[in-house]
Amino acid sequence: MNKPLLAGAGVTLVALGVAPYFIGTSVQENVNAAVNEINEQAVYSAEVLSYDKGWFSTKAEVKLAIDFQALLNAQNVDQSEMPLEENPSITATLVAHHGPVYFGDGVGLGRVHYTVFVDGDELREYVQWDGQQPIYTNEGVVGLLGNLSYEDVIPALSATDEEEGFTLLFSGYAGKAVPEGDQTFYTSSGESLSINADAVSMKMSNLSMDVTYDGSMMEAFKGELFESKVKALIETMEITGLEAGETVQLDNIALITDTEIDEGSNTANVYVEYAIEKVAGPELEASDMVLGVALKNLDVDFIKAYQDFSNTSLMIPSEEVPAKMMEFIEANLLTQLKAEPELNITKLKATLPEGSFNAHANTKLVGIDEMPGTMEDVAYWITHLLADAQITADKAFAQSVASGYMMGQLMATPQAQNMTAEELEAAVEQQTPMILSTFAQQGLIKETETGYETKLELKDGKASVNGTPIPLPFAPQ
Repeated sequence: MNKPLLAGAGVTLVALGVAPYFIGTSVQENVNAAVNEINEQAVYSAEVLSYDKGWFSTKAEVKLAIDFQALLNAQNVDQSEMPLEENPSITATLVAHHGPVYFGDGVGLGRVHYTVFVDGDELREYVQWDGQQPIYTNEGVVGLLGNLSYEDVIPALSATDEEEGFTLLFSGYAGKAVPEGDQTFYTSSGESLSINADAVSMKMSNLSMDVTYDGSMMEAFKGELFESKVKALIETMEITGLEAGETVQLDNIALITDTEIDEGSNTANVYVEYAIEKVAGPELEASDMVLGVALKNLDVDFIKAYQDFSNTSLMIPSEEVPAKMMEFIEANLLTQLKAEPELNITKLKATLPEGSFNAHANTKLVGIDEMPGTMEDVAYWITHLLADAQITADKAFAQSVASGYMMGQLMATPQAQNMTAEELEAAVEQQTPMILSTFAQQGLIKETETGYETKLELKDGKASVNGTPIPLPFAPQ
């Protein structure tokens, strides 16, 4: 027999047998690290209730709690309004089978096959769901190369409070994450969510979310920045009872975020977009509504410091927060300002019965190497601010805005008190073309083939509208 081959096979068998133990140790290290990270958060706490590690499997129970009592004390909230005998808590259970060949709930290759579930028995007093299911389950595999894939589920839920006239119905939720290179791609969906109260009710249908991220769940929990793309959608939303039982319906609501990290400059760019395809209700109609906001050159260290301050400030008495905020600004803001941050409105548009408009704006702080003597020094900020904006509107929308302006001006005069509604409308209709012509002559607006536009610019402490200088009373002399 080939002795080297036999020896190699023996070593391989020993390695396969011993590997699960070390992978099991890694599981324990990860659990302890997660518990430590949670306990560093101001409001949350975690405690390992039990940890049983075997050669091929591990089982752990972790108690998670929110310190509502300390939070209410810090915010000077009368606890008689929210009586709590103890802080709310749940217990999460981890069952892990160690690889590289794992058994237990299935057989396969991987470093760890795990299931995390929350029975949620503590919540059944308030929320109802299938008694045979946990309120949350996450099952996945950590691959041989460390990549993660998993599926998570929340079952259908309901809650009722007859005294408050409140009901909640949730169809449930299912998600799936798969690795894609160095990233993880996560998709999830839920059929419906409805909330009914005495005065207002809300129904949502076909909820979904697609996420691509290059980071960890713990980083997300800590509020740290990492590269990610998120697209959350709601197909329809109905809100009833806002006013006399009237219903407003919103179609195709979207939230999109995109975060990019530049490790070389230690900065991040974050883009957030809100969009609604259509809104319809009594005296309310709009379509193609979009707001896109881009934050650029965010200093990553500043963001981390702000996240830490935000967490700890929850436990600071409210009257002390302003002073603590000033301390934070004095210690950290200059780093962010030196990075020349930008706040840009990349998209702002809507179509209304009166017409449509479109706008964008860019702002950037430049050339700052020291803080001003006082944060209220407007002239200082104007000196270091670069800004430009453009607003375009079709003729119908511009005329509607001008009519509203004229109506406001007319209503402020004594003569309007003796005029009928028809006379007011006739006067406004007559004067609207004049006001648009006056604005155009003054250079405040420019007429185009389809409507009107306005361009604004601020540079070196000087402002202009459509190229015409505009004096600023607070500009530096």
